[in-house]
Amino acid sequence: MNTSLEILEHAEPAGALITRRQLLCRAGVLVAGLASGCTPLRLAFHAESAPSRGEGGVTDRVLAAFVRAVAPRADGTTEELARVFADRAYPFAPYRSFFASDLCRRAKDRFGTKSFDLLAEDARARVIEDGLKGDAVARRLYSGAVFLAQIAVYSGMYDDARGARAINFDGANSGFPPETLTYPVPGWYLPSASSVDGNPR
Repeated sequence: MNTSLEILEHAEPAGALITRRQLLCRAGVLVAGLASGCTPLRLAFHAESAPSRGEGGVTDRVLAAFVRAVAPRADGTTEELARVFADRAYPFAPYRSFFASDLCRRAKDRFGTKSFDLLAEDARARVIEDGLKGDAVARRLYSGAVFLAQIAVYSGMYDDARGARAINFDGANSGFPPETLTYPVPGWYLPSASSVDGNPR
């Protein structure tokens, strides 16, 4: 599995511009497809329980490990990385516990351990690849999770001030010295005046 950024297939045609807001909206629409009109998916989510040993903490650790696997430059705390999967703005939130449970189940089936978050990076990639190659329900679930995780990491959606460090985007300009943001002599880059008083002749 290629764990680098893999959302180019969803990009606009060459020359088209897309805003960050549009990108986030499209992410929501894509992930919404996981829940809309999919009875087998809804039934499946009630068929398994979330990971044990303190559900919330373990679920967050598993989901944070998933984010690090599909977005290798992701940084932040466990809670920060797992936050997008609990965000009620996206339809994935009700399924986060099942998804974490499924990652652990596949980890056990393939490597003999239920601790997906403790697997090495290449082992995590293989577990995720299993999900992406699974049945129709699994493919939709895993594809949506990969896309949502990458959008969260590479857009810096939760911190405009800090930006997206994974793509070296610094965010808001506050804190930068003027010489970094401006030209030393702006007049160098202005065209010559067309008349002495500034009015066209």
